[in-house]
Amino acid sequence: MNVFWDHGYEGASLPDLIEGTGLSRGSLYKAFGDKKGLLLAALDIYCAQALKVTADILSQPGTARQAIHESMLRHARSSSGEEGRRGCMLVAVANELVAQEPEVGQRIARMLHRTQQLYASAIIRGQVAGEFGEGDEQEMAHFLVCLIEGMRVLGKTGAREAQMTALVERSMHLLNS
Repeated sequence: MNVFWDHGYEGASLPDLIEGTGLSRGSLYKAFGDKKGLLLAALDIYCAQALKVTADILSQPGTARQAIHESMLRHARSSSGEEGRRGCMLVAVANELVAQEPEVGQRIARMLHRTQQLYASAIIRGQVAGEFGEGDEQEMAHFLVCLIEGMRVLGKTGAREAQMTALVERSMHLLNS
């Protein structure tokens, strides 16, 4: 996963992948079939880990507002500094491969949809508790996902955490309308 994240699909050489996995050339091909198979497996792991972290934060005890705020602040922090410059594997793979590899695009779309559903559920929880105004939870959740991915792109350019946090605070105000 880290080899593709750091070098991209095209930039990841077979020696890099062998070193990154600790597998021999034969074992690598036996386990994954080809480079694309290895990328898809790495992307699946990345997505599963990211979804788990988001789900854990959004389902924590306390208010839905606190949970969404904490989750969004986590994204703001990861979109700045050294981690922000590294970027998001999902964004990097999407930019490099979605146009040529429909299977990659489907996986990324599924990840974004699942993320949206996690936020939509938290928004509904907040609406029921009277924390948020009435509104289309799917539309707002879609906005939050777009904001997250936009912050990840901005982070590649050296955006500061304060800038990202300001975006999060603005998005929290939008949940009231």
